[in-house]
Amino acid sequence: MKIFMIGGTGLLGCEAATTLIKRGHQVKSVALPPLPEGAPIPKEMELVFGDINKKTDEEIEQMLEGCDCFIFAAGVDERKEFPAPVMD
Repeated sequence: MKIFMIGGTGLLGCEAATTLIKRGHQVKSVALPPLPEGAPIPKEMELVFGDINKKTDEEIEQMLEGCDCFIFAAGVDERKEFPAPVMD
């Protein structure tokens, strides 16, 4: 089975991708560059670089072409800082 994953380079996504690949599946993931340093990203995983939020519907359809399954494993991006909440 060919699986498309958003968040395949994060903690949960890397673990899921590794397990899926070990079970004989092909995994394709969209990733924000740069890749997380030291992340256990499986070398067999096909990576498409870019921001999924900036892709058109047509670009997303192209990425999903030929895939049998979709997994959303994205979470908070540590590269972004959020302002501390204001306390009164």
